Amino acid sequence: MLHANRLRIALLSALAFAGCGEAPMVLPGGGDGGAQAGDLAGAPAKMKDLAVVADLGDDTPDVTPDGGAPAMPDLSASDLASGIKIGGMARVTAGMLNLRDGPTTMDNILAVMACGTQVMVVGGPMNGWWNVKYQQFTGWASGNYLVAEAAFDPSVCGGKPDGGAPDMGGVLPNDQAGIINLCKGAVGYSYYWGHGSWRLDGQQIGSCMGNCPNCSHNGAYGADCSGLVSKCWQIPNPSPVTTDLHPYSTFNYFNQTTHWSVVPRAKIQPADALVHNANGAGHMVLFEKGNDPWGSVWVYECKGCSWGCVHNTRTFSADYKTIRREGL
Repeated sequence: MLHANRLRIALLSALAFAGCGEAPMVLPGGGDGGAQAGDLAGAPAKMKDLAVVADLGDDTPDVTPDGGAPAMPDLSASDLASGIKIGGMARVTAGMLNLRDGPTTMDNILAVMACGTQVMVVGGPMNGWWNVKYQQFTGWASGNYLVAEAAFDPSVCGGKPDGGAPDMGGVLPNDQAGIINLCKGAVGYSYYWGHGSWRLDGQQIGSCMGNCPNCSHNGAYGADCSGLVSKCWQIPNPSPVTTDLHPYSTFNYFNQTTHWSVVPRAKIQPADALVHNANGAGHMVLFEKGNDPWGSVWVYECKGCSWGCVHNTRTFSADYKTIRREGL
């Protein structure tokens, strides 16, 4: 067992900077039969709905944004905050945004503000954070997820400016089929570390190059492994699939039970997730079907720059927990 653990540590160290779902190394005299990274690197993204068995190279460093990825991912924090002024009003664009007693993610949380919440700006910016007043609280919120009142677009929170119905994904799926249907739309989109959004028409799939987090992305749409599950599960709040949000990382999913709970692998059902996290990195997928949860099963996952978001078969080690979204 000690030898096996050392071998596993060595393999993980060699893959420490592989993107979430980068294809596994094929080891001399064995390996798990997975394709190498170059095998499909040049294939059109929409052709990557394929069967691949892999259990190595999926980990990506944790992303723990303070409220989720920006609603407009191609803009920098300074761009998003450019219209905010002291004494003016601002709106929250993240699904849920923490209000803290200091301008860092290490400071205490005073309150949690929902998307669209209006706040008064009383100070800042400091390190990209604004000092704002919300209800009886005065604290600090990340400028990545605030916009000036005049620039606020209600559609980023799942509604339409004209009051019409939200886009697909703007309601909470109460059944397994609804969740899986949302994931189907992501197949073929690019891997986008720290993000989670796609279109319903399969257009503007984007592209990713390199090994994340040292990777580059072109385009406004795409997702990483936890961004995919969060969007398909529609947590913490319903939002259109076109709205870019990344509220939780694999660390959250593996170690917490905010909007989900751990279930035995033997009890897994469609739309559950499998998640792994260790040593500051992790991976997760959304389970679709499979008679033997300890064998090869069909899943949806965003695997890495070389693969993008795919629908494939694969196996999972005992390191993966099975989790189920609340309400299912």
